[in-house]
Amino acid sequence: MSKVDLHLHSSFSSRSAGFFSDKLSIQESYISPQQIYNTLFERGMDLFTLTDHDEIAGCLEIAHLPGVFISEEITAYFPEDRCKVHVLAYGITEAQHGEIGRLRYNLYELVDYLQQESLCHVLAHPLYDMDGKLSRDHVERLLLLFDNWELINGTRSRLSSELTREIATTYEGKALLKLADKHGFNKRQRKRIGFSAGSDDHGGMDVGLTYTTFNGESFADLKAALQSGQAHPAGDFGSPIRLGHMLMNISYSWSKAQSGNKGVIAPLEYLLNNQRPGLLKRLMGAGRLTEEIHKIARMPLTKGAAAHDPHELLHSFCKNFFPHVLGQFQGVKEADIDTLSQLSGKALFSAIPTLFYLSTYYQRSLEKQRSRQIHRTMIKAECYHTGKVAYFTDTLSEINGVALTGRKLLRIAREENLNLTFITAYARPPFEPEDPFTRNFTPLMSFELPEYPEIRINIPHFLDMLEYCDQENFDVIYASTPGVVGIYAFLIAKILHRPFVTTFHTDFPGYLRRYSGDHLFEKHAWSAFSMMFNSANRVLSPSKEYRRILKAHGVKKQKITLFSRGIDHSRFNPEFRDESFWPRMDSRAEGKKVVLFVGRVAKEKNVDLFLQVQERLAKRTDLIFAIVGDGPLLESIRQSHGDRVILTGFLEGEALSQAFASADIFLFPSSSETFGNVVLEAQGAGLPVIVSAIGAVKENIIEGETGWAIAKNCPQPYADRIEQLLGSEKRLKRFKQAALDFTRPKEERAMLLEMLKLLSLDQLGKRL
Repeated sequence: MSKVDLHLHSSFSSRSAGFFSDKLSIQESYISPQQIYNTLFERGMDLFTLTDHDEIAGCLEIAHLPGVFISEEITAYFPEDRCKVHVLAYGITEAQHGEIGRLRYNLYELVDYLQQESLCHVLAHPLYDMDGKLSRDHVERLLLLFDNWELINGTRSRLSSELTREIATTYEGKALLKLADKHGFNKRQRKRIGFSAGSDDHGGMDVGLTYTTFNGESFADLKAALQSGQAHPAGDFGSPIRLGHMLMNISYSWSKAQSGNKGVIAPLEYLLNNQRPGLLKRLMGAGRLTEEIHKIARMPLTKGAAAHDPHELLHSFCKNFFPHVLGQFQGVKEADIDTLSQLSGKALFSAIPTLFYLSTYYQRSLEKQRSRQIHRTMIKAECYHTGKVAYFTDTLSEINGVALTGRKLLRIAREENLNLTFITAYARPPFEPEDPFTRNFTPLMSFELPEYPEIRINIPHFLDMLEYCDQENFDVIYASTPGVVGIYAFLIAKILHRPFVTTFHTDFPGYLRRYSGDHLFEKHAWSAFSMMFNSANRVLSPSKEYRRILKAHGVKKQKITLFSRGIDHSRFNPEFRDESFWPRMDSRAEGKKVVLFVGRVAKEKNVDLFLQVQERLAKRTDLIFAIVGDGPLLESIRQSHGDRVILTGFLEGEALSQAFASADIFLFPSSSETFGNVVLEAQGAGLPVIVSAIGAVKENIIEGETGWAIAKNCPQPYADRIEQLLGSEKRLKRFKQAALDFTRPKEERAMLLEMLKLLSLDQLGKRL
């Protein structure tokens, strides 16, 4: 088997590739034909060519070398609407190149000429929409024009290749005849489309890494293989990282050309060209530079066959340069202005490669999206998707409602083998590294949240998450939290043009106001939230109240979808009642009714109001108050009310089930709940509930039957309702039974499965 790279560019592809490139006079390539020939030879190619845009001068420059044949990439147009396509033509003469230049403005006439001259030709990157005009109609005509399609292109994604293959192999036989009848022509000379591959390299790094194999040794053998459909595509697919490096290389080469080679930056010269400095340069200190580069990249310096892939080295260096600078910042104890200026300059420099990566991820995701759209119109399927959903969350192991819901959904994903991946950022992830349902990214930085020392803000590397999501080709990206990881999810969805869904689990703007005392924080937080929510495909709201609040803060009505939650009846039911439970917890509970609070012991839960109610009823000797939970206020409450209130700390499992069922009244004055699942759990355990009418928890009771919602958030109305329940054993019993009847239909698993449908836009599938 012989190998040849059938698509690559030299410095003779000299025109600009876009508006800004044109204004700055940036060429598409700066690599000389001789350099390319040498690299191809080193990488094991058997034949050699260049496919510069509408130009053969580069080929002519190396035409005297062994194995070279003359080729070009033709910029051709559909005459109907000037839709642009690229055609690769091989083994041409100078005279044929001139005629091709004349005919390329009419694609049909061009194909007639190429066939008439028996010239090998291939449709390049068939689904690449270069000018925003490519449609199903154009692709159908391309199926009737070209016997050979480029299947693997070194700058384009594996997904685009898969979609290209499926379209090409679907339209054969009767399907192709139908297209011919529809369009009134068929210039194909074979029944089946053949495939080829080429690197489409412009920067010199990927020359010969994507190639075509064929039986034989000569160009005549290659021609016979292409014309009979017996050539085989091979090598590397493209990626945004590789494309980003190509653009870096071109930009760097342009800057050197502009400065007359005076703008050489030693680290970039080494990273982009992957050339170790010579002996003289190493003696002058360049060796230490390469060692430092590898140290920053966290890749040991190796030689020969063991040398690192240049893309891997460059990418690792670019990714790790900012963490490296961050470490230098943290290591400075007494910084002077010069040191800070140098480090700030390095930090700014580290952002430049990120901009290249972000632009290529964005551009390539547009290509993927367009390829999917064309595929969807041509293949009889609803849409191209694999049912893969990414679940981004800042909290999965912590003690809060969002984390608890996440853990329940993760359990269901495992039980049902769903194609759902939970994406987190923990220094020590709460799951096994090999777990196929989870993916953790180690934080670059981690610090405690002010006022919440037990909650850590973890900041992972954005590019790591972006790269992972691009490779996984998720159909939907979901964010369960508005923290760093959730914001990353939003940005990644926008960069990759993927549907984005989120849930308003927590009244974060309200928390900001409570803890800061500044209403402007709340206002600005709502502005940011409404912007993100209006950019989402769907926003899940756990209650009607917060649907109203979301709308009031500018979130579009059509974006908001209600979802509900239930309770696990196997855990929250009266069978767990144990008259000895509370006396075992605290002997003061012996023979007394228990008024219970369960939740985070924090300011936003209005625990102070719970304590004020206790003070109003302190004279009752038949009553005791109990708090189950942990949080920032627990120790201060222990000091101020520990002699009057039972404080259990965090409980879980059977102990929590017994705590609920063994109490008598559930008092929950929190006014910041978006849902309030503990209120349902309390009723499921058979407790009447007294809650705040502010917030969403009132939607989880039947007013006057399972409990009451108190309009005024002051202690006396809560105390009055407790007195009312305790004043009649019959009434207390009736409320308990009503609570059980109300929660019995609210089965948790069914509601969680419905939530999975909603957050995945009904696209979640099973794992293969």
